[in-house]
Amino acid sequence: MTLVLRPATDDDVREFAAWQYETPYDVYNIAMSLDDAVAYFVDPAVRCYSLIDGSEVVGYCTFGGDAQVPGGNYDGDGLDIGLGIKPARTGSGEGHRYVSVVVDHAAATFGPRQLRVTIAVGNVRALRVWSRAGFAEISRFVTSRILMGSNEFAILAFEAPATGATRSSAEVLETAGSQDLT
Repeated sequence: MTLVLRPATDDDVREFAAWQYETPYDVYNIAMSLDDAVAYFVDPAVRCYSLIDGSEVVGYCTFGGDAQVPGGNYDGDGLDIGLGIKPARTGSGEGHRYVSVVVDHAAATFGPRQLRVTIAVGNVRALRVWSRAGFAEISRFVTSRILMGSNEFAILAFEAPATGATRSSAEVLETAGSQDLT
């Protein structure tokens, strides 16, 4: 099916805010009431979108400050991306599809010079998916917050060409598909 992004609705938020991840990914469970989650994620300043596969909410993403982890250096002209995938869909080998749609949407909608993601170093799956999509580590930092057995985070970035045209993540993935990135 075709994946699409749409602005998150109240119902979408109620669905993804109730997702429960198994250890060690349980650190990504949304720790607020459903009503508080709806109020937060539908706020236009959060720029939250739902990732839809057919009629199923399979993920959500945010663009901007919500995707930043305190302690990281977010100087420069970059747009930060946060992405959550439905627990039943994680580890399914579809990460490249989700990242591709999110990256293409960010580039087309916001036109940033750089896209960034911040990932707990212990989240090897996420590091691998984003790296395969053309993101490269630009910095690491340590916080007092321990996620997935580590208090270290990596910031990865995807640089748009100087002309302002962003190479599509589908092109990056096509190139990466011919390489062994494991």
